[in-house]
Amino acid sequence: MKGINWIGVIAALVASQAIGFVWYGLLFEAQWTDLTGIAVSGSEGSTAMALGAVQNLVIAIGLGWLIARTGMTGWAGGATAGLIACLFFGLATMALRFIYGDDNPGLIPIDGGYMLIQYGVSGALIGGVRLGRTSPA
Repeated sequence: MKGINWIGVIAALVASQAIGFVWYGLLFEAQWTDLTGIAVSGSEGSTAMALGAVQNLVIAIGLGWLIARTGMTGWAGGATAGLIACLFFGLATMALRFIYGDDNPGLIPIDGGYMLIQYGVSGALIGGVRLGRTSPA
């Protein structure tokens, strides 16, 4: 885990949680609930949010590792690394739910859109946020 920008990872985690709240809690809550039949609330919702935070932390650490290993630093380099990881790993894995599962295809733009934004913003933060020194462009 040498070379990972841990400050960027924490910033990415916070941003992912905030984006998820806005995306699923404000913008697409009704559509997502209708398409999944799931209404997350109460202690069930708290557990789901905690597990979602752990998942977002794993993604941020993975992106931190990828960015450190590839040297795709800076805001644009990190965002590019995040979007590449999203396309080739995140979205490709998500597609299995629709190819072999019975998930509603109406979820593709909602869940896929969140993932693209999450990975892109997370990568940009991990690549660009640096404390105590000027970050690369």
